[in-house]
Amino acid sequence: MNAPAFTPDQIARIVREVLRRIQADLRPAGATPPAAPAAPALPVAKAPAAGPSTVAGVFGLAEKLVTAASLATIPAGTKTVMLRHDALITPSGRDAARAAGCMLVRGAKGAHAASGAAPASRPFFVAAAECPGDSATRTAGLVRTLPGAQQLPATGLTDVVASLGLHLARDGGRGILLAGRPHVAVALANRSPGVRAVTARDTTTLLAAAQECAANLLVIAPRDFSASSLERIGSTLAGRDPGPVPAELSPPAAAGCPCGGPQPAACSCTTHHH
Repeated sequence: MNAPAFTPDQIARIVREVLRRIQADLRPAGATPPAAPAAPALPVAKAPAAGPSTVAGVFGLAEKLVTAASLATIPAGTKTVMLRHDALITPSGRDAARAAGCMLVRGAKGAHAASGAAPASRPFFVAAAECPGDSATRTAGLVRTLPGAQQLPATGLTDVVASLGLHLARDGGRGILLAGRPHVAVALANRSPGVRAVTARDTTTLLAAAQECAANLLVIAPRDFSASSLERIGSTLAGRDPGPVPAELSPPAAAGCPCGGPQPAACSCTTHHH
């Protein structure tokens, strides 16, 4: 059974801090601050059978990159959004929180957000091929950002893509490929069964394409992204559920012999006419 992410004492401290800040904003200049009243402990809702506990007015967000789109998922009436200790908040995320009247609070290191446990760990692979400039620094930065990520040797584009295809299909992982010719790399990668690769020249379009295709490989030209943008993209890809694979991209069913018999390799039919 999962333990609640936040204790009643922790919630009470958050409430006291919110009240203190509100009172400070309303207090006339030079006035002596009143003694803070003891806030009653808030009741913690009973945990559902298959998930963690939640508290009225408090919502936990497990994503590392917090954007306006992330905050669009919070329930109405939420006043406090608990984030990961290492959450990255975009300007649009701060604006959305302000518009919704929510306070963003980072949790203690090692604690999971109240909305749920961290996503199941998947293997993550980082590779580079035929990149001009210092791609080694970029790949090393991605590996540091994503604990447990594996860096594949930098060789030719064909070899790197083939290695990624094997790892993604065999291990069910995800990956990022830094490539000097991203469109060629995507076309090459998508020849491998089980690989769904996408590319784009900006973060929003890239992540939207990844979500639409349930992509497991992002091909990125380093010249189009800063190091911090690459790390945010990697954290988002590794931390979110890719969702179901679109039916059009699902592996086709095995085709039988045109004569109506078993697979062509096993069928003794040579003319397809009996």
